[in-house]
Amino acid sequence: MSVGSPNETNLENLMQLGINAARNRNKEAAKGIFTQVLNIDRRNERAWLWLAAVEDDQTERRRILQTVLSINPENQKARELLEAMDRVIERSERASMELGIRLIIILVIVLIVVGILVYFITA
Repeated sequence: MSVGSPNETNLENLMQLGINAARNRNKEAAKGIFTQVLNIDRRNERAWLWLAAVEDDQTERRRILQTVLSINPENQKARELLEAMDRVIERSERASMELGIRLIIILVIVLIVVGILVYFITA
């Protein structure tokens, strides 16, 4: 495809439609448009990045961002977004672990108290 060709112009027009839909929070329309762009040009980094931006499913968003990096390992935006996702997961896992530890401590305390009560009641 030569620069400025009708196909390239149509692809850019589709991209702009998708971007406008995304900015207007019309995620489903944006997804459909970016998918159309990708059906024409599977290596379109911008379309993949915008598709990631409108994807709600975190697993799918990660897959899309990894696709961007497979196309261009130097894509800083995709790398930053994946790192941000990793930080959210790490914080969530840490919070879950802390909650689990607190629940175990509470359970141990309850068992000790119940044991003491049983001891004094039966003694």
